[in-house]
Amino acid sequence: MLFLTYWELNEQIPYDERMRIAKRMTESGVFPPKDVKIIRWDSTPDGWGITLCEAKNVEDITRAINLWRAAAPAFFKFTRTAPAAPARDAIKQGIAIANEMKGVDLSLISHN
Repeated sequence: MLFLTYWELNEQIPYDERMRIAKRMTESGVFPPKDVKIIRWDSTPDGWGITLCEAKNVEDITRAINLWRAAAPAFFKFTRTAPAAPARDAIKQGIAIANEMKGVDLSLISHN
């Protein structure tokens, strides 16, 4: 299962400390944990980025994010994580739903 995380670093933590924490987390083998495969991990010059991971379940991805929080409280300003799918698959599913709904009478549904 794919999970996409959008994250922003907390700029209240000094830059050199953030780099020390990130180095410690990655070089020690703490991150990524064994049950999470990193597909992409991208960062921007403005201190935000995305991580696309593969994990068997939500517990594994939750653990991966919480490892950072345990190592350095407030490391992130915030994170947003959700299941993800390739856009091509989402489009196919959307088309199937639209086709399925063509014959459904929606006139009884209130739009208020």
